[in-house]
Order: sequence, then C-alpha cells, then structure tokens
Amino acid sequence: MGCCSVELSLTNLILFGVLYFVGKKALKLFKQWKIDRMLEKWDDTPKDKLILHTVWRSKPLPSASPFALKLETYLRMAKIPYELDTKDVMGPKGKLPWITYKGAHVADSQLIIEFLNKKLGISVNKNTSKEQLAIARACRVMLEEHFLWGLIQYRFIDNIKAVPQLMKIPAMFKLLLPLQSYRIKQRMNDNGIGKHTPTEIYQMTEADLHTVSAALETKKFFGGDEPCEDDCAIFGGVAQAVWGLPGSSFERLCHGELKNLKEYCERMKELYWPDWEKCMDKS
Repeated sequence: MGCCSVELSLTNLILFGVLYFVGKKALKLFKQWKIDRMLEKWDDTPKDKLILHTVWRSKPLPSASPFALKLETYLRMAKIPYELDTKDVMGPKGKLPWITYKGAHVADSQLIIEFLNKKLGISVNKNTSKEQLAIARACRVMLEEHFLWGLIQYRFIDNIKAVPQLMKIPAMFKLLLPLQSYRIKQRMNDNGIGKHTPTEIYQMTEADLHTVSAALETKKFFGGDEPCEDDCAIFGGVAQAVWGLPGSSFERLCHGELKNLKEYCERMKELYWPDWEKCMDKS
C-alpha cells in the first residue's frame, strides 16, 4: 500500500511537471502570436512615416517613461517627423518605446537612435569633444541602468496607488497595479538592488543625481554650448526627478541643492519642447 502511494505521488509529480512545461510553452507561443499579429497591422505603414509607439501622455510632463521622453526628444533634435501611437505600447521585445519605420519594427530607445542615425546618416555630435561625449555617455548609462531603480522604487513600489494621478490609465490596468508592483519588486530582487531597504536604494540613487550635477557643473549642456545625442537620455531621466516624482527626495534635490539639473532641464525643454504644455495629459 505504501509502495502504491509513493508511485502515485511520483506519477502526479511527473504529470504536474509536464502540464507546467506545456502550459508555459503554450503561453509563450500565445504571446508571440499576439506580437506577430500586432506587427502585421503596422506592416502597411507608409514607408515615409515614422510611428513612435509609446506610453500614454502623463500629467506633470509629456511622458512618465524616461526612455520614451529620451527618444521623442532625440526625434525633435534630429528633426525627424513622427506620429504617436499609444495603443500598441509594448513592442516586439516586450519593451517600450518602439518604432515602425520603412518596414522595420525596432525596439529599445538606444538601438532605435543608432538605427535611425545609420539609416538617415544623422550625426548630432559633430561639435562635441571626445571628453564631453565620454562624460555624457557615462552619465546616460548611470541614469538608465542604476538611477532608474530609485525611480521605480518610488513610483511603482512605495507609491503605486498614486500612478493614476500621474497618468490616465484604463480601469483594468488600475485593478492590476498591485500585481504589477509585486512583479516589479521581484525583478528588483533578481537584479540584486531589491535586496536593499528603500532607504538604502534612495541613498544610492540620490548619489547618481549628485554625480550628474557635478559632471554638468555650470555648462549649458553635456555637449557644451549645444546638446549632444546623450543629452536626450540625460534629460529623459533627470526630467522625471524634476517633474515626474512629486514629493520625492529626488524632486527636492533638483529644486534645491542640485538646482543646476532643473535649470538644465528647463533649457532642454525650451529648445526642443515649445509645445510641452500641449503634450501633457490635461484630463
């Protein structure tokens, strides 16, 4: 009798494993099928049009995504006409923003910029020295790969209930916010930074803003008197601290001790976003 019980338990365990594997594979195939169907819809886009697929407009600034704000600022800097799509937000890699251009679907803000530079023969760094470019790149990577976690901690973990005040989101998405917050926390744990306390995370990422401020000093832009390509990314990240994280220590720093960062953002906004107010969600 005991032997039969062991065999039955082992059989159930194997069956469960098989069902889990098949279910996981089926879900992956279904997600890919959905992505393929979505991309097919955009395959007929006129070749001379660039479609920027991105998240909805937000209330304190045009985009609550530093990567979307970065890319849209770049398109304005490079004088590339574009149209916005805020329905198909997630691209072929499950990331935002992404673009459709000349039959290609490209995801990841940095890869998109490199793709367009090559495709259109664009170079906005002609008047920038190697040293300036090196400093700008270091600040960009730090903001995108490290400071981002402080932004995520504040916006999606500690203040997840305030997200609907940042942008208008569908009712179903509101219901899923707690689940999304849990998933993000798991991602932070997998990354390693989620093992720290919120206070420690804020201390580490506040140091990023101090570094960017020190690198900028009294210069107008990271490219000197004119912005370079990486200014778009730096602006996209720092603008979140200036306008997109109300009540945070990041906001207090940018409006106080590190006011050169706010002044920098104001200059970028004036240069590339004359329609800033019109691009914000007024609902």
